[in-house]
Amino acid sequence: MDQPEMPRIVFRSRFGIGLTIVVWAISAAGIVSSLVSGAGLVPVVLLASLGWFVWLAFWRPSVVTDARGVQLRNLVRDVDVPYDAIDDVDTRYSLVVRSGGKSFSAWGAPAPGGAASLRDSMSRRRATNRSDWNDAPQSVRAGGTARPGDTVGSASGAPATVIRRELARREHEGIRRDTAARATVAVRPLLVVVSGAALAASIAVIVLPGV
Repeated sequence: MDQPEMPRIVFRSRFGIGLTIVVWAISAAGIVSSLVSGAGLVPVVLLASLGWFVWLAFWRPSVVTDARGVQLRNLVRDVDVPYDAIDDVDTRYSLVVRSGGKSFSAWGAPAPGGAASLRDSMSRRRATNRSDWNDAPQSVRAGGTARPGDTVGSASGAPATVIRRELARREHEGIRRDTAARATVAVRPLLVVVSGAALAASIAVIVLPGV
């Protein structure tokens, strides 16, 4: 029987989603109010730029998994890593995919905050007794090696669990790795251009008089 194709899953920080929605709502209301009241371009440009940069920093960052591999979408750079090229996955401070001697961090998949990190060693010892790790792969739970960032409900743990399970499935089924597979990094020029334009416009309306 053929193995069903792995579905495409997009992981984003819930905090980032909520923050972006709130800021966009406030910015949209402010822009409409400025246009109606004739307040000029300054508030319109600044609010539009704010909305753009919040989207760029908190909504766009994400982790995408599918049947082919993993894509880490950061601010203006994407990293594509086929499963055959993944050496390891870590979640100490954020989701990190290691490939070919390099480490690639996911901006949109942070590990739990500072308090959880300080409890890291205790949590690792208690991992096998915590229900939070019940859905994590056995390789993570074995020997109490789970970190706070490995919990399935966390921003880093959810994609890490999917990746680890797929790697374990491939190993269990004896799927041969493609040794030529490599991680690829791509900068998105459009995002860079729009960000530069938004920053320049914001500076211009503040510095130039009469705008």
